Amino acid sequence: MFRVVLWMVFTNALFAEGPSLAVEKPKKFNLAVCAIFKNEGLYLREWIEYHRFVGVDHFYLYNNGSTDQFLNVLRPYVKDGTVTLIHWPDHLLNKSEETTFMWSLSTQISAYENAVKIESLNEAEWLVFLDVDEFLVVPKDKNLSSVLERYKKYPGVKINSNSFDASSALSVPGRKLLIETVELTKPTPCHPQKKVAKLIFKPEEYKGFTWPPYQCYFKNDQKPMELRKSELCINRYENRFKGHLFHGKAKDKLPVDNRMLTEEESAELLEMGYEIEDQERAIYRFVPDMLKKMGYSH
Repeated sequence: MFRVVLWMVFTNALFAEGPSLAVEKPKKFNLAVCAIFKNEGLYLREWIEYHRFVGVDHFYLYNNGSTDQFLNVLRPYVKDGTVTLIHWPDHLLNKSEETTFMWSLSTQISAYENAVKIESLNEAEWLVFLDVDEFLVVPKDKNLSSVLERYKKYPGVKINSNSFDASSALSVPGRKLLIETVELTKPTPCHPQKKVAKLIFKPEEYKGFTWPPYQCYFKNDQKPMELRKSELCINRYENRFKGHLFHGKAKDKLPVDNRMLTEEESAELLEMGYEIEDQERAIYRFVPDMLKKMGYSH
């Protein structure tokens, strides 16, 4: 009789009206990155290892017809579950600078939709679209998770970029990290869409894309929180490939301490064509560990 009474109490509590007793199951990954890439074999390892240091748990990588040795780089990461590799060919027959807009619509956006609605929806709490020349930088916090925890009530956070001229300091192939580049420059003129801020957002709250393709809107008309660069930003490394229109082009340098400039003042000087050395070097605290991880030494 005692067991019967206990069972009745338990079942009545379980099915009683009121707040659900179910506990929401945490996602497999707190933060995942999605990128569509082509012939980035030289840079993929540094990009992946760096982002693992700052708190990225997983990578959804869409191979857009690469012909280099990218698979040799990615194979260990696919094997240990760090990378989900998806082969994603062009849906545009003749790709050129003039057809970049159509390529984005036909190939890039469809890859991003696949990442949000299929790959990451039930796996990742947060997702961000990056290019392989872009690195998330946490100037003050220990890692990205600390920043995202502060803004968990928002559907996403908007992050702005700093551009660096990789051609002035980098030798490829070589034993130097891309993130050691310190020459601030303005974004490449032929890619104005690269100036647009990007989002780290919750796939569950996603509703659809706006243009450019890495901007989106959210359920219930929610708005993302825009962060200052001093809290979270992106370092974008321009002109990595020899033969690029601006590779090795001399720039006028300003002997100023960028730490004494506001974001607005720095942006104005860069837009005027000057190059400024980044003396804050927030990303440099990861250089020693990255050099060790990559097997490099100075």
